[in-house]
Amino acid sequence: MLDSGDAFQGLPISNSTKGEDMATIMNAVGYDAMTFGNHEFDFGLDQLKKLHDSVNFPMISSNVYVKGVRLFDASTIIDKNKAVDGDKVVVIGVTTPETATKTHPRNVVDVTFTDPITEVNTVISQVETNARAEGKTYNRYIILAHLGVDTTTPEEWRGDSLAKALATNTELAGKRVLVLDGHSHTALVEQFGNVTYNQTGSYLNNVGKITLNSEKILSNALIDAKTGKAVKEDEMVATLVNAIKDKYATQNAVVVLDNNPVELNGQRENVRVRETNLGNLVADALLDYSQTGFSHKSNLAVTNGGGLRETIKKDQPITKGDLIAVLPFGNVISQITVTGQQLQEMFTKSVGSILQNVDGKAVLDENGLPLLEPSGGFLQIAGAKVYYDPTLPAENRVLGIQILDPESNTCKALDWKGTYYLTTNDFLAAGGDGYTMLGGTREEGPSMDAVFADYLPKADLTSYAVINPNTRSVAISTANYKAMSTTQVTPTPDTPAPVVPAPLVSAPISPVPQVAPTPASSTSQDTSVSQGQEASSNKTTSTKVVNTPSLQITYDATSQQMVVTQTKSSSEVVPVSYQTAKTNKILPKTADEDSVVSLLVGFGLLAAGLYGVRRKGYRN
Repeated sequence: MLDSGDAFQGLPISNSTKGEDMATIMNAVGYDAMTFGNHEFDFGLDQLKKLHDSVNFPMISSNVYVKGVRLFDASTIIDKNKAVDGDKVVVIGVTTPETATKTHPRNVVDVTFTDPITEVNTVISQVETNARAEGKTYNRYIILAHLGVDTTTPEEWRGDSLAKALATNTELAGKRVLVLDGHSHTALVEQFGNVTYNQTGSYLNNVGKITLNSEKILSNALIDAKTGKAVKEDEMVATLVNAIKDKYATQNAVVVLDNNPVELNGQRENVRVRETNLGNLVADALLDYSQTGFSHKSNLAVTNGGGLRETIKKDQPITKGDLIAVLPFGNVISQITVTGQQLQEMFTKSVGSILQNVDGKAVLDENGLPLLEPSGGFLQIAGAKVYYDPTLPAENRVLGIQILDPESNTCKALDWKGTYYLTTNDFLAAGGDGYTMLGGTREEGPSMDAVFADYLPKADLTSYAVINPNTRSVAISTANYKAMSTTQVTPTPDTPAPVVPAPLVSAPISPVPQVAPTPASSTSQDTSVSQGQEASSNKTTSTKVVNTPSLQITYDATSQQMVVTQTKSSSEVVPVSYQTAKTNKILPKTADEDSVVSLLVGFGLLAAGLYGVRRKGYRN
């Protein structure tokens, strides 16, 4: 009975006790071992050590070091029946090096995550050397991995790359090897030589069951939650779960808003890919607070899509529990002083993910532009507009940036040498998700969920009806962007002539009016536009109009005003599947009602069925 990590954190019900209730349930279910996911570190090292000491099964990882010393045991040996020789299983844990940027930096001070493939092979060599010295033979290896198969993850850190590498390890020749993986929330079963790869998705929507004997894999399957409902629940585990649910429900039943008139979409495959209405609302809440909550008014606010974890349903009350489900990490609001160049680098990273690709073809949005692969670092923004062409190389995608001037309540072209006040969460402010260009002195305020709760009653939620507005992080072709302005800057000898970003019309701090997405009609491969350049005084007096299937964009060069008129509504999110090389599954929603049901059904399935299969197979 095995677990590939992110077990203690992820749902608000587990976060409420910093994973301690989960540890209690896992002990009751009868786990044999687990490895550490990146979210095991979210409560800090001290709490992780406390959880480690509270469970009655091994928690292992081979590549986590503190000041050069391995933090936990690298492996364990499971012997389910001591009366039988040769049935022992070597289990090795390994954790994604992405943990360094996928938890708050303060949680991993002095912690390093070494190369997964190198570390696992080293442990295998050590185990085999010791076995030969003791006259033992191990025929079964299980690698409990939290690596995943996200295409945004460096290939050498991916779980399938580890499986392929192990298939060429001569010390494993003739042995049965399983790689039981997590992290990317993918439901995937593959075979690489004598190595079987299995990942079950997320939130117990599936339980992986692998049955094997000393010679071969007899079955490798995913048991879904619907099937699990037919299994009678374990009474002891059910009692524990119900008591925790009741306690949590009481704490989080407080109503923040009587009715939510629109769906606020927080789907993983949406908030990590492009602008969403939920992302806009949360960013607006941060920006609104920062106009009075800090020493200086903020120019803009950003939050990472990976920090938004739930959809808020339409036509229902919004409770405290709903807000914690959206923002489960306990982050606090922070303001930092940045330069224009830092903002340029920040937004370049935000839209720098590789493009979604299926069978050699780009996955396009409803306007014909390619969609980015999901990345937790994609920024949801307020107080700024970022125009980008996703068809360009990542470093050249940003075409133009405008930033709010809170004093005049208008947006102005980014000045690379200018100083700005950026509001974000403390995770990004400290360089999380790879935003190392940030950091520095900062002011901090209350928790993000508290700021969000205070903002909701005064927000006009009807203005957030469009799920993917494309009005702040604006995906647009270079040709359409150029058509907004004919103002040019005289190039210097060593730089090309950039197009000056069209200044925006006056924009309220919050909320920014919602309109339908800006479609594209061209995939011109022009070089990126430089920011912070002063426009030539030789301006055109013409008015430019760009018509698209859903928008009319009018730019008056004399007044330097750009007006976007919606001609076709778009209030539905385009269903975008998260793709891998071998699967075309839409990811299950995380932390929603169905996921909670799946989680509880899954625990019942695990506990009730455990006794009958403990000596025949293993689950992850």
